[in-house]
Amino acid sequence: MQTTNLQHSDYRIRKLIGTLGLCLPVALPIAKGELLASISHYYYDTLSSLIFIIILSAFGLFLLSYKGYKIDDTTERISDDFLTNLGGLAALVVVMVPTACYASGSDAIEALCGTPLEPLFGHVDKTANAVHLVAAGIFILCMGWMSRYKFTRGSDDGNHGLYKWCGNAVFISVGLIIVFIILEHLKVDFPLKDYYVFIFETTAVIPFGISWLVKGKAIDDVKTMTKMMFGPKT
Repeated sequence: MQTTNLQHSDYRIRKLIGTLGLCLPVALPIAKGELLASISHYYYDTLSSLIFIIILSAFGLFLLSYKGYKIDDTTERISDDFLTNLGGLAALVVVMVPTACYASGSDAIEALCGTPLEPLFGHVDKTANAVHLVAAGIFILCMGWMSRYKFTRGSDDGNHGLYKWCGNAVFISVGLIIVFIILEHLKVDFPLKDYYVFIFETTAVIPFGISWLVKGKAIDDVKTMTKMMFGPKT
């Protein structure tokens, strides 16, 4: 692998992406005051909609701005730039084509479905919903791929095990969502049936947020701030 240095802006973008990943599944339920069927359903609540749109749009723009390392033609076929551009575009599609209004788990949101009171771009269309789901899957998988396969290149900085764990958690979470969707279509009853998408989206988003924060050297920043605040005075 080539050992070209990253621009300082790339480290900042990593930290911003990591922070957004940790905030997304926490801020939305707090803003709404209610647990919904998926992260995407928070688009249909006034306050949480603003948070959802801002965070996902920021994801998209930050990922499109991120360049990462140049591709090593001898060992890689997909560049950092391609993966983050793909993930960034997918995040923007998630915002522009929201999930369908129905099956949110909220009576207030269900009352909006199919009425003029739906938010901008709100819909109950199955095709648009499929586009949203595919875009969300691409976004999350790109983030998992970065964690599992891109962050572990080169010499081990002591965190490669963490990056692998985070990437695997993303892939397992997406796989479990698919499994539970199949079970739901087969009319199989199982625990947490109404909230499994939100749960496994959370177990995907938080790990990739952690990996991006660590890769952005956020821990070093915390150590530096701690030394400045509590270190010996000279």
